[in-house]
Amino acid sequence: LQNGHLALDFLEELLNSIVETENVHESFRLWMTTEVHDKFPINLLQVSIKYTFAPPQGVKAGIKRTYSTITQEQLDYSNLAQWKPMQYAVAFLHTTVQERRKFGPLGWNIPYEFNQGDFNASTQYVQNLLDDMDLKKGLSWGAVRYMLGEIQYGGRVTDDYDKRLLNTYAKLYFGEHMFQNNFRFYKGFPIPVFKTVREYCDYCDSMPLVITPEVFGLHKNADITYQSNTAKTCLDTILNIQPKDSSSGGGETR
Repeated sequence: LQNGHLALDFLEELLNSIVETENVHESFRLWMTTEVHDKFPINLLQVSIKYTFAPPQGVKAGIKRTYSTITQEQLDYSNLAQWKPMQYAVAFLHTTVQERRKFGPLGWNIPYEFNQGDFNASTQYVQNLLDDMDLKKGLSWGAVRYMLGEIQYGGRVTDDYDKRLLNTYAKLYFGEHMFQNNFRFYKGFPIPVFKTVREYCDYCDSMPLVITPEVFGLHKNADITYQSNTAKTCLDTILNIQPKDSSSGGGETR
């Protein structure tokens, strides 16, 4: 059952059916996905095993997770020298746009739900572009930047300043300059080229666990705001899940 938050009334009926059914097959399992919702049935939450799915935190974990979804066949898709650097650049862009979300309004004016589908569509576009490339003319970088900044990732962006930021990333990350040996996304973050997916994952393991927000184009003090908000959210959550005294009005807790 997908998108349970869109059918809250049905979930009440579903819970009653499960609880009141006398003979349930021992192999029966109900898998359900949902977004966070204040009116989600508490009883259903309490009898469920909960899993959360969120983008990994940090460039190291983000790029490694992206490459863990890439098969060796996909990595070896093209023999052109541009393929692997461009694939890695898309992976770095994918991680960057996701990482900026944690900084709140400092990262994006509107929190966009970038996901694996955006990365897959972008790499597919790069594959098609290289397949049709005229070796004498080379790549049309204007088309690459437009597709990534305005269509693939930019299609989710509605704020003008966020769109400008995304187009700036596309301009900085994608061009003939990205194939030069001295190219860096940020100091200490070059474009590696390896033969196997395992080598890429091992390279990700060598990355620093904690990095400065300057990697994403933010001021280093942006991390102070992020850490403060994270600590506040954690403490507020701890307080909210504490048992309520009867004198405080009672009510169910999640």
